[in-house]
Amino acid sequence: MINNENMVPAIICDAHIVSQVAIIQELGKLKIPIYAISNSDKAVGFYSKYIFEKHICKSASHTEDYIRFIIKKLPKGVIFCSNDPNAEIIAKNKDKLINNGFKLIAPDKEIFDGIRNKDRLYITAKKIQIRVPKCYLIGSVDELLAIEKKFQYPFIIKATKLAGGVYRFVRNHEEIVDVYEKMRSLIESLEWKDRSSSLMVQEWIDQRDVKLWNFNGFAFKGNILSFSMGERVRTNISSEGIIGSTLLHGRTAFNEKIYKLNKIFVENTQFSGIFESEWSENNKTSETYLYDFNPRPSGNIRWAFKSGANLVGDYYRLANDLPLITPSPMKKNINYYKIFYEVNDFFKSNDNPNNSFNQRASILKENICAIMKYNKNAIDIFDINDPLPTIICLLKSNFIILFLKNIIKLFMSIVPNGLRLKK
Repeated sequence: MINNENMVPAIICDAHIVSQVAIIQELGKLKIPIYAISNSDKAVGFYSKYIFEKHICKSASHTEDYIRFIIKKLPKGVIFCSNDPNAEIIAKNKDKLINNGFKLIAPDKEIFDGIRNKDRLYITAKKIQIRVPKCYLIGSVDELLAIEKKFQYPFIIKATKLAGGVYRFVRNHEEIVDVYEKMRSLIESLEWKDRSSSLMVQEWIDQRDVKLWNFNGFAFKGNILSFSMGERVRTNISSEGIIGSTLLHGRTAFNEKIYKLNKIFVENTQFSGIFESEWSENNKTSETYLYDFNPRPSGNIRWAFKSGANLVGDYYRLANDLPLITPSPMKKNINYYKIFYEVNDFFKSNDNPNNSFNQRASILKENICAIMKYNKNAIDIFDINDPLPTIICLLKSNFIILFLKNIIKLFMSIVPNGLRLKK
């Protein structure tokens, strides 16, 4: 435990984001004073018992005004970034923040840009013999049509700076223009335009006989100092069949090959900071693909904490030039579930027409058991020792009403069969 009278505070950006709530709670258990920032006094992280001081910043966390706010209003402490745009502005202003007395571990802006932009990420990976999907950057329909023959159908059109699940299928030539225009509208929408994303064409890797993996780690100057990894059991799937980036259920397990590939990538890029990478491995051919490398804390970072990875503790110690604790072996078979925060595992399974009644009922049972055995599982925002953020989250989302509606929906799905049996 880190605990002394002159403890350096932790500064948590975007306290309304689920990863940041987990970080607040993890650092709070170490008795570190937490200064949290959000754009609203209703931020779910503000309800944590570990908060020492709340700060409201109306400037978006990806702007220079946000950096000026930190320098002017916050005590000199260790900064923990949140999402991609926030991590980018902090990486850009790393030297400025350090010169003003703040502490942080982040890659140089050039390294950050080469990782965050997926087209550049794939180029970097290919140079070091890491397999990635084939892709081309495109700026117009004409450019797309010019490279169409280089891809087999279906392929996808994907944003270069958005979450991995933000893409659309192109299943035939007739769909090209329509899909391109929809993706162009998406990246230029009010919600996403601040990301300054481009579009790229990417080959679609058949997901049959494939296992998806997540790797959460903390690295410094190209060395992975602590990590956790696991396989995706369930990922959100849209009505169009698009596999999203939201992990609904995962289980920790060790994969030697994926561990080594992460070490190679981090060493070659000389990355520093907390990160998450996403991979696939074919069960028959063992072909392994890198899909994403997120240079910031993941939304499922609580899973890493539960499995024994001391990511934020190591980050805090190293930022303060304190000795690191010898890492504990990763705990295997630690389950992660998305239940309380924004997306719900059971609700999503209920929306999937490919799932049978038994499959959906089984997932409901799993989720209930996960809550009952909370000490053995990681659940998005839930911490039994700091329950108020979860309670607030449930109240805001009308969780009880949605849960009851989904229970009714589950059982209504078998009513027609039951009626036919009675006849």
